[in-house]
Amino acid sequence: MQWSEYSTAERLKSLRGGMTQEQLAEAARVSVGVVRKLERGGTASLPSLLSIADALGTDIAVLFGQQAPRRSMARNERAALRLVSAATHDAAIGIPTDVEPGTVEELREAVQRADAAYWAGRYTELGTLLGQLLPEARARYDAAGTAEKEAAGGLLVDVFQTAGMAANVWGARDLAYAALTYGRQVASQVGDDLRDAHLAATTSWVNLRDGRTKQGFALAAAQADRIEPRMSEHNPDRLSVYGQLVTNAAVAASRGGATNDTAREYLSQAHAVAARIGNEHARGRHAQPYGPMYAATQAMSVAVALGDVSGALELMGTTRLDDDRVPLATRARYGLDVALIHVEVRRWEPAAHQLDQVCKMAPEWVRHQTLPGVIVSRLAGVSVSRLRILAQAAGVPLGVR
Repeated sequence: MQWSEYSTAERLKSLRGGMTQEQLAEAARVSVGVVRKLERGGTASLPSLLSIADALGTDIAVLFGQQAPRRSMARNERAALRLVSAATHDAAIGIPTDVEPGTVEELREAVQRADAAYWAGRYTELGTLLGQLLPEARARYDAAGTAEKEAAGGLLVDVFQTAGMAANVWGARDLAYAALTYGRQVASQVGDDLRDAHLAATTSWVNLRDGRTKQGFALAAAQADRIEPRMSEHNPDRLSVYGQLVTNAAVAASRGGATNDTAREYLSQAHAVAARIGNEHARGRHAQPYGPMYAATQAMSVAVALGDVSGALELMGTTRLDDDRVPLATRARYGLDVALIHVEVRRWEPAAHQLDQVCKMAPEWVRHQTLPGVIVSRLAGVSVSRLRILAQAAGVPLGVR
């Protein structure tokens, strides 16, 4: 019998192992009644589920029976992941390639195409692009003279960052950590402090996807302290990276990496820096834009994790993602948070409609996310036939309950 075929109650009992219900409840900071309810086939709020998964040292996707993304990927995506893995490690080692690399400017345009594929959820295309970019960027960096070394190094750092983000989506956490570490090493070599901090922000996000909320919070908070801009500074690139770090610290804190008050404090900083930027801005055209709209989407994630339903409902009424600079993945993630809030207030049909919209908006992206499994498992007021259609579209095993 496959893992996805067990009920959530059975998976929780198995993951608990020799730990008693009382011990798990204490470690997760939830009542023992919540654990007992889940093991009897009931449901719990997302904050409780996140805390329980963290206490078990696992990801919520495991708790809900979703296979690891690398196992559930289509054949072409598995091939893309293998290609990116080999290219990432070869580029880090500096294995010579027979390919004549393009100029820094030509490769920079290729990096932008790769990042456009990432944010649009075109992962097979992304794998092909990275498989070519990584060896060429390394070759250009190795061949660069003193005058070009910094620019070539920055280019290689950006390619490693994209590879790390792609690996994170595919569920290949070890590869994600490796790619981002390789990028930070190159950033250090060329003295690019801002790129190093940006890679740290991405690494903290990988920690969140890996269920390592405390580590994600510690890294994001430390790096934010290190690069915090002066009040008189208005460099949008630095403000954007700093904003990413304090936002990641807020999200990590809300998911158990620190206290709820700490989450709110960092979220307040995130809104403040977004207001200083004034509109969505990215460090380089390939990066996640940061500004008031992005801060609002992450405020929704924090509200959901904290169980602040009234705050989330207020955000739903005021947040409009109508700017083309907001990437598809960001809009889709916000849509999942909206669907989950509808579930929390038992608005079954709006929740199902919102999940359906996300599945149609970002069909490849959504199949690598964990929230659809949570939403499908809790859609109590939706017909079985519609639930099956939604589960299939979101890539959620039909056995999830």
